[in-house]
Amino acid sequence: MEFSFSPNSRSPAEAALWRGEGSSGFVTGAVLARYPALQVPLHHAGWQAPWWLREPVSDLRQTAQGVFARPLPALPAGDLEGRALPVWYKAAVPCEGMYAGDVTICGAGGEALVFVGRRRLAWRGFLDEGRAEHISFTVDVVPLISEGDSAPDLNLSVDVSVIGAGLQELTLSPAPAGTRRVFLLGDSTVTDQSAAVPYAPGTSYAGWGEMLPWFLPPGYCVSNHAHSGLTTESFTAEGHWALAEERLRPDDLVLMQFGHNDQKLPHLDAGGGYTERLRAYLDAVRAKGAQPVLVTPLARNSWTPAGLYNDLLADYAQAVQRLGQQTHTLVIDLHGSTMEQIARAGREDSKRWFYPGDYTHTNDFGAFAAAAFVAQALSPALAAPARKRAPWPPAGPRTPLAPPPGMTPPEADPYAAFAQDGPLTRGDTAQLVAAALHLFPVNGYRSPFADVVGESPLGTAVQCAVQAGLLPARWAADGCLHPAAPVTLGEFLAVLLPGYAIRCPLPAGPDALAQAQAAGLLPGGLPRDPAAGLRRSQAVEICRRVRI
Repeated sequence: MEFSFSPNSRSPAEAALWRGEGSSGFVTGAVLARYPALQVPLHHAGWQAPWWLREPVSDLRQTAQGVFARPLPALPAGDLEGRALPVWYKAAVPCEGMYAGDVTICGAGGEALVFVGRRRLAWRGFLDEGRAEHISFTVDVVPLISEGDSAPDLNLSVDVSVIGAGLQELTLSPAPAGTRRVFLLGDSTVTDQSAAVPYAPGTSYAGWGEMLPWFLPPGYCVSNHAHSGLTTESFTAEGHWALAEERLRPDDLVLMQFGHNDQKLPHLDAGGGYTERLRAYLDAVRAKGAQPVLVTPLARNSWTPAGLYNDLLADYAQAVQRLGQQTHTLVIDLHGSTMEQIARAGREDSKRWFYPGDYTHTNDFGAFAAAAFVAQALSPALAAPARKRAPWPPAGPRTPLAPPPGMTPPEADPYAAFAQDGPLTRGDTAQLVAAALHLFPVNGYRSPFADVVGESPLGTAVQCAVQAGLLPARWAADGCLHPAAPVTLGEFLAVLLPGYAIRCPLPAGPDALAQAQAAGLLPGGLPRDPAAGLRRSQAVEICRRVRI
């Protein structure tokens, strides 16, 4: 079987239409609206227009140099500054498996990118206007289980997306015999993430797995089975491991990186359940004749209020290293590499590698840098050294596009639970600060307070505040938090501002009130008396001004 496409061999109307399963063609906004199944990012190219743009934002322009993306009037001109529109082509294939592809693109005078499958990077470079580039890639077509589903789904097509260039030709055929898969097991920091349209690499979530193909030598194909939210336990319980294990062949490579979600569950502690489940994966991979590789978890951009790096994953990284030594398994110390990179750059400069406002999940630049390290460290297990690629320096927009004024996003308001006004309490304070600062618990519930128990929202928020060292010691002098006790403005700022300093530089000031004022956190009309009692609605107004 061989599939070939050339835009010049079809009429523009025919080239622009994707008719559904079993057919090939370009996917535009109008096509997405016609076929809702294409909007499931896990099984397709992963391009998503902002929720507030109800009309298609682009269509196609066909020229002698290829097919280019063209903006439509529904897209504000300002939204394209520093951003680009993808040309998305979907080629039907007859069955699952690995496919070798050749694509020809034509430059538009700037940076160009080619993604295949679920937005996996196949090429990056700069092309003069009118210059053609021929690119080879390998991609897998395998069943995957979407979040919330119990059964796998198979997308019988190969998605090819071109940014900053025109698509001229595409050819697909079965991958050569002997092509080795590189299976990836892991969580959201590894998985293939979606990107917003129009696209900017700095404001797109990305896992390092989707950048890895660009660094591998010929003869290897990435099969990314990592998914958001997974642990060493749920990866098996939800059926993802069974899909990968069934397809393992001798000499395949299996890279596994967990820890970010394991550390939230007491029974998956670093030296216990986490290690034992990783050990079980090692045994199962070797039983198939494949080679396992352990990867320490990607470091977070986490800091203490004093400005020191706060390593929240040290136990898990050390557990991986110990297990690698005990089982004679190659360990890629991604944790050490990314932690060193973050600590060297500092809290503020490190934000350029992470999705804006997120301190765990990388953007395309951060995922690219992580994948470069993983590939080079993987070289001893490869038949040929990993490819060295030019760095991808962070540039372009650092702020995601925002909806027009007055439009409310469909997701839940993080402060909706505080709609009922009343005096602010200590329990309210913990929950509001955790929400405003995007804090997360890294262990099972271990509150030191006798009157805060269980896995309730309050318990989780208190756990976050305790781990970050935000709660005043005098609040619990008798071993209890007294969550219903009222809170003054000064007390609220005494909790919020040290947490704010974890995420952003805190302006100088003679006292907490002056610092909060300089940071723009105090709304007009709020009493400037630290001893004044604070209401829930006033605390919510302060939290809505937090920009991290």
